[in-house]
Amino acid sequence: MRRFFFSLALPLLFMATPAPAQTPMAVPLQANPKTIAIDSLYNGMDLTVTGKVPAGSQVVLRLAGEPATFHMKQKGKVFGLLWMNLDKVAFADAPKVFLVAASDQVPAEAMARLGVPGLSDRITVEAQNPDKAALVAEFLKYQKAEKLYKENAGEVALGPDAGATRDFTAVLHMPSRLSPGTYTIEAMALKDGATVAQGNDSIQAAFVGAPAFLADMAFGHGLLYGVLASIIAIAGGVIIGQIFSGSKGGAH
Repeated sequence: MRRFFFSLALPLLFMATPAPAQTPMAVPLQANPKTIAIDSLYNGMDLTVTGKVPAGSQVVLRLAGEPATFHMKQKGKVFGLLWMNLDKVAFADAPKVFLVAASDQVPAEAMARLGVPGLSDRITVEAQNPDKAALVAEFLKYQKAEKLYKENAGEVALGPDAGATRDFTAVLHMPSRLSPGTYTIEAMALKDGATVAQGNDSIQAAFVGAPAFLADMAFGHGLLYGVLASIIAIAGGVIIGQIFSGSKGGAH
């Protein structure tokens, strides 16, 4: 009797066990160029990303800079009259740059979750103000105004379904204020709001030419950099003084 009960309960046990969560498929991804040269004339550029996703899916593409801690000061009114810097605020684990682009039919709720508003769940705040959600919202607003965080930062074009996959090509508009470092590119394929495939790539940004020389001087030879900066400032002041003194003499 016990053997019969066990043989009957065993299939029921397997039926009651939940199926393991399905791991998203890997998205083959390629970014071009792999290295961004930040020279004296750099004023932003377009980054092209290509890949393959499952047929019938939509694409969300995100580019994120390395996480950093931003130290800022909270402004407020003193005596209800004057705006002044009050408490110090630190926003930790915030990417230096965050750009998002999506194909046309990505649902709005998915964009809210995967786009800039979704960073509020990741960023931590150190501040005396207890309303940390409001501080994060203001931080995201500030970064968007600085064009370092941006939704609709490019275009994503989807090809036709070809068997089980479809190609996509995306163009991201890189900001003019780009810092050296590693930038991660993430592509997510969505179906019915769920992520069914995902892939990553990375690019490097580096100073070249005059910006590289100045950065090396500032961080590697601080004393010499300070002396040269002082000499240039003094020389500039003398030249401007001579120009204005000459113009006054000519007027008489």
